[in-house]
Amino acid sequence: MRSARLFTGSLESAIYLLSSICGVSSSISILPAINTNFTHHISAGLADGSTITGQNDISHPSEQVPDTLSPSHHYIEALEQDKVEDANLPGTHPSLRKPAINFTKPDTSDHSDDLPSRIARIWYINPYGHEINVPANNRVVSSLQSSCTVIYSIGSLFTSIIPSLILRNIGEAIATSPNIRSKILILNGTNDRETGPSTQPFTAIDFVAAIAEACAQSRGMPKPEKNEYWRYVTHVVYLEGGRGAPVVDRTSLADAGVEAIKIYGRRGRAGEARYDADALRGVLSMIVGRGDMRERSRRNTLER
Repeated sequence: MRSARLFTGSLESAIYLLSSICGVSSSISILPAINTNFTHHISAGLADGSTITGQNDISHPSEQVPDTLSPSHHYIEALEQDKVEDANLPGTHPSLRKPAINFTKPDTSDHSDDLPSRIARIWYINPYGHEINVPANNRVVSSLQSSCTVIYSIGSLFTSIIPSLILRNIGEAIATSPNIRSKILILNGTNDRETGPSTQPFTAIDFVAAIAEACAQSRGMPKPEKNEYWRYVTHVVYLEGGRGAPVVDRTSLADAGVEAIKIYGRRGRAGEARYDADALRGVLSMIVGRGDMRERSRRNTLER
């Protein structure tokens, strides 16, 4: 992708080029959430007040190497780094200069790489570590406004999904577009490092709350109350019974105006639940085909 972007001079042009080469159907639009030739980074604020800088350190940090160098050595090393002509500006935050080639994907089974506390918020930063308010790609906003369904897919909640939702204008489009009838969260089959720690893992309502809060953050608004979550998530599709699966409290979701729909999947080698493609396709088609559900009482969701 990087080579294609350099060749075409544009991220969107690079995506179009690769889509053509890979034979992606012309009926499918692949749009970058941020249309820029620059790299943007994120930071995570934890509930205990600490901050983690950079996507890699949030989701799959490099192996820790004992630091035996003196502060003066670090200062000299930083000066030497600034002399190197690379993609980083002089004075770039140290966490953003580390190579991301060697990293460890945490094994959630032994909880050895738990975060010290839950992630409370994600924000974008400039190269010096200061928070910035990044606008979304206008084509993405227009696409949302004309869509009838939004699907929050399976993936890393705080490093894959939420960074797209906190972009300026995204939350407004999701909350206010009259065309969007269903806003569906496909719940992960297992919790991971980002939705821990293991002593307090995220439940389904926590996933919904994180998405609602990210969308409100995009709008420059305070955290929404529970009875406002339905503005951003209307349905949760989930698997039950898998090893490490988030707990789904259907009553709590119903109180938030969110309908929970359980589907049957299959088991992975470690006993975790995995979605069956046909079953997932069927339930999504069922939800999308229902029409506008917003007129129905948010507290009287059906058992499914």
